[in-house]
Amino acid sequence: MEDRILIRGLGFILLLIGLVLSANPELVSNKPIPDDTFNAVERRIWWGLFIGAGLLLQFHFQLTPWQATVSATLTSLLIGLLIARLIGIVLDGSVPKQWVNVAIELVMLVPLVWWAIKTRS
Repeated sequence: MEDRILIRGLGFILLLIGLVLSANPELVSNKPIPDDTFNAVERRIWWGLFIGAGLLLQFHFQLTPWQATVSATLTSLLIGLLIARLIGIVLDGSVPKQWVNVAIELVMLVPLVWWAIKTRS
């Protein structure tokens, strides 16, 4: 029980770090903000991995069975990237290519969610 609390606490911290750095990546980078809207959004995307890792630690606690762990990991990381992309679209502006990427990520997410649900039952 105590391990679960520690894992969830670490997950919350990772989730918070990912959200803060997705919203303001200049906190850790001195690179200038790109003039191109697409690239301005893209600089936020990798912080979504922290969001995904935080989500994983919030909701998944075991390593076995391995299929459930792999499906939960891939699903949560993709959701984290999608959240970071949407944060970037809201803060930096919308371009059609970003919405194509959102659609691709949503299409990729459907079988991953199906796999995660199938391995849990």
